[in-house]
Amino acid sequence: MFQIKRKSSLSMLQPFGFKGHFIAILSISLLLGSCYNDRSFLGNNLLPMDDIYLVRVDSSFTISAYTLAQDSLNSQMASEGVLGYLNSDIFGSTKASFIGRFYTSSSTEGFGGPTSAPDSLIFYFTANSFNGDSSKVLNIRVHELTDTAVVNNENALKPIEGHYNPDPFFTTTLTGKGVIKQYLSLDFARALMDSAALADYSVFFNKFKGFYITCDDLPGYGGLAYNFSVSKMYIRLYYHYTTKINDKDSTVNQYKTYTFLASRYFQYLQDHSKADPAKKIQHLNDTIVQDSVFYVQNLGGVYGKLKIDNLNQWLDSMPLIVHRAELIIPKDDPFTVTPDSTISQLLLYYKSGDTWGGYIRDYITNNLLNSNGSYRKFANDYKVDITYHFQKILKGEFSDNNIYVFPNTGSTSLKQNVLRSGNNSKPIRLKITYTKLK
Repeated sequence: MFQIKRKSSLSMLQPFGFKGHFIAILSISLLLGSCYNDRSFLGNNLLPMDDIYLVRVDSSFTISAYTLAQDSLNSQMASEGVLGYLNSDIFGSTKASFIGRFYTSSSTEGFGGPTSAPDSLIFYFTANSFNGDSSKVLNIRVHELTDTAVVNNENALKPIEGHYNPDPFFTTTLTGKGVIKQYLSLDFARALMDSAALADYSVFFNKFKGFYITCDDLPGYGGLAYNFSVSKMYIRLYYHYTTKINDKDSTVNQYKTYTFLASRYFQYLQDHSKADPAKKIQHLNDTIVQDSVFYVQNLGGVYGKLKIDNLNQWLDSMPLIVHRAELIIPKDDPFTVTPDSTISQLLLYYKSGDTWGGYIRDYITNNLLNSNGSYRKFANDYKVDITYHFQKILKGEFSDNNIYVFPNTGSTSLKQNVLRSGNNSKPIRLKITYTKLK
């Protein structure tokens, strides 16, 4: 039987003597030094060897966070979007509608001559998915537009009162999985069977200006909204005509499909006043008083504005090289009857003056959006690398040094999160690893 005794780390070093210690320490120093040649440590190739060991870490920054209401959103020609009504006790209501033209392929062949007649005209709608309570029933209203210019509206958050007939062209309901098959009037079908309009889009759009498809508000909190692709909403005209085939009168059955793939956009009307007064967003559009949380919401809802409070002292400390800058944004989990859906990624934007400049550069890899700012479930927060952008701030390249926080959710569903601000027991943190140049 062998007995093995564990040696202490000190006794294990003893056989090397002084020379061995020196070699070991030198090796470790070289190894640590090589880490700073990594390309992720921006600017290390500019550092003198004497400065490599002056790498410091600072997390003393204070970050103020405010909530702003979005005032514009462009959903022109979006291929999918939302139809429905949701009301959050925190964020208020979102009503999602659709405005667009319908048309079919132009043709000089007409509808088969004077014997043609409509058989049926059907409006089809199939949803991809839903948010909210699918047992609720949405009352859908379809209005005829009264002018063609409204379909080119570039602000999805703007009402269009006065641009459509207030009396619905037809009404229907939407519930469950979100399928509509609605028979329309044969009078409208006969109007569609206009050979001159079929041959010329300008004639067609002058006669049929398009539809405004919306819904009634639902009572209480919660609601129901459907995501759908524009290609899954269309009108189909079934008709027939008689013609001679082999010298015999024969009936020919045909159909034409009218899609909404022409000029179109989705409308998202936000009403924050419909939130519960005890839970609603506090200090909305106030960039002086900081709440303990701030809010983000897609579909033209709200977004965050982050301000680095002690930035000036860093600007006065130049020159320095930032090796890494990380922003940690904790997620808050308030009690609500309309729980938010966790946003998978936060996107940080910057402004150049009053103009939006796009994502901060740290989000782009090979001209594609990377996973920076993704949700970390184990920590219940978002970790965002802002190294490149922070260096540009220190170089004075922006007139607006604030950072703006939006959710990355696209237009497929309504998502919203409550996040912790700098005025919280678990605040936003900014951690900087840097070297001060001599």
